[in-house]
Amino acid sequence: MAKRIVKTGNFSGTGSTIIEEIIKEQNIDMNIYYVHSFKVKKGSWDTAAKKRSQELTWTIEEQPNKNGVLTKQQLMEGESKHFPEFMVHENKNNSVEVTFMRKPIEADILDSYKEIIKNMPPFEVIKEPGHIKRNGIAGEIATYDSHLGKLAWLQETGYRNYELSIAAKDYNYATEENLDLMSPHKPEKIFYIIGQDMYHMDNMSGQTTSGNHNLDVDGRITKVHNKAFAITRDNIIRCSKLAPVEVIWIPGNHDFLASYMLCHSLKQYFRNYKRVTIDIAEKSRKARLWGDLLVGWTHRIVGKHNTWSNELAQAWPELWGKSKFREWHHGDQHKKQEVKAIPVFTSGGVVCRQMTALSPVDKWHDDNVYTDAVPGGEAFLWSKEKGVFANFMTWTGQYEEKRNELIKKIRNQ
Repeated sequence: MAKRIVKTGNFSGTGSTIIEEIIKEQNIDMNIYYVHSFKVKKGSWDTAAKKRSQELTWTIEEQPNKNGVLTKQQLMEGESKHFPEFMVHENKNNSVEVTFMRKPIEADILDSYKEIIKNMPPFEVIKEPGHIKRNGIAGEIATYDSHLGKLAWLQETGYRNYELSIAAKDYNYATEENLDLMSPHKPEKIFYIIGQDMYHMDNMSGQTTSGNHNLDVDGRITKVHNKAFAITRDNIIRCSKLAPVEVIWIPGNHDFLASYMLCHSLKQYFRNYKRVTIDIAEKSRKARLWGDLLVGWTHRIVGKHNTWSNELAQAWPELWGKSKFREWHHGDQHKKQEVKAIPVFTSGGVVCRQMTALSPVDKWHDDNVYTDAVPGGEAFLWSKEKGVFANFMTWTGQYEEKRNELIKKIRNQ
């Protein structure tokens, strides 16, 4: 948010005192705003009048008015002479435009948030699971684009209702099912990916991180945060009973700040539990090496697809050199096939996999005919020697169970 203030007058010097005057006059809180730019605009104009010469003296004396009452009057003495020619006078005036911008609030919010949760009671470990079998297998839980705060109405879209309680149920179902599918392989570690537009919104106004989009949302972000914390906490605990868990934060374009706060909360909660570690480094892309397998995570595949092999190699050259199998896992598109992205493509020997989005069609998707995806969550099994050798998908459905009956009922109303 910007404040532009213009002050006029004849100014000289550096302008610092002028800015101080403006700050004082306008009562601007410099804890919130900073001076973004400062401009001095010089202006002048001419005025013309007939030339004259005068020697006048003004005095104030008491003189009787028309009613004979003495009053103070201004008297002029001397002479004034007018000439036929005109004289021109140049008038000068400077205007100063100062633009104040609001300081970024993210740092203050994060600092205050960290202070608030510093004394959060940690996870109480009753009994940690026993010895871990080193079999070279790891699991990945990739429940992407859940958009927990999204609001979708079957009567608007014709597809499916979606709100916070339904979203939480879908998230739990997808994660539990995929965890059950990987359990027989007894992974020695689980990578649990968080972020990826989990919240749907990033502020109290129901907007994305950039603030450019007003969304259909279910409840305030505080309500969504409570639910997001509860379901991720419970699912991480469930995963930790199978194997040690590394939670990796990959921010989405909808909810950078909210998802960071979620991961910071989880980091505090699990701080005494050795089987759970959480990576909240602010780099938006991360990667891990597992034997001969290098997996990188990002939210969006942007630009030319053939550049993504270069990005994996340039960002992690040491890991690249140690790997034989290389993959990117990304979300964002909400579709398993469209012109801009396809489910799996290769780029310079790197397999790029677009994850299924958990959230179903909303009004925006319906208006733009982005309706061909089937919502669900995914999981993978990794081998140190063979790379990714299994991909599980748990579909949550695009339609209500009794969709036809509901549509018929709506039409008959």
